[in-house]
Amino acid sequence: MLNLYLDLSILIGLVVIYEARYILNTASVPINRVAIITSLIEFTWMVISITALFKLPLSAVQVLVPTLYITHNLIGWAYGFILAARQKDNEFKVTIPRWYAIFSYTFGVVFTLLCIVVSYSSL
Repeated sequence: MLNLYLDLSILIGLVVIYEARYILNTASVPINRVAIITSLIEFTWMVISITALFKLPLSAVQVLVPTLYITHNLIGWAYGFILAARQKDNEFKVTIPRWYAIFSYTFGVVFTLLCIVVSYSSL
């Protein structure tokens, strides 16, 4: 189960990279199929990561995978609430600052590489 979690985390890292590239190209998060699917995947993985943190036998290095993912999501949710609160009532599209999209992209790259290293060093 641990290896499955680590391997699927690699795919989740790629989803984060894809979403960040999408935001960098559009400078916003419109409510569309891509945003809904990636958000649903990331939310589901957040729940799985919390479960993994407490249920899987993680080594000192492996514990970084769910911890970093959970932390990134909590920061993203907090920042998203701040951005949404600043929007005017008639706007349905949240504009994401470029620096945050770059941060998210960088996180996705680092997270994916971490997952690859942790997953394949445990073989």
